[in-house]
Amino acid sequence: MKPLTLDAFNQWMDAYGRASMENNAKASAELFSQNARYYETPFDEPMVGRKVIYQYWLNGAKTLKDKDSSYEILSVKDNVGISRWQSRFTDITSGRRFELDCLFVVEFDEDRCSMFREWWHLRATGSNLSTR
Repeated sequence: MKPLTLDAFNQWMDAYGRASMENNAKASAELFSQNARYYETPFDEPMVGRKVIYQYWLNGAKTLKDKDSSYEILSVKDNVGISRWQSRFTDITSGRRFELDCLFVVEFDEDRCSMFREWWHLRATGSNLSTR
């Protein structure tokens, strides 16, 4: 397997950001290998497989709007990229605005992600900061 490059990881993160912004579950799922493992938090069991990841993103697309995000590459070594991801969005059901700050550890098998781990913090923003 060829090592991951900074340019390749930037391209992957750009594609991840576009898919998220556009609520495009198909484009999101295509970033992952057929048997990829996706850990939304370190304590949850992983979602396994592109079809499951597609459904996860599809469900998220139904509940979030007005997305804005950015990222910063922190490290690229061997087949692993690490980045900080920041996102802001509106929850469609409640109408509340949120900020999300994440750390991604992304392992690659050639050009697609084979394991995705994220750690995140979420906070409500705006005039109604209650999370109930």
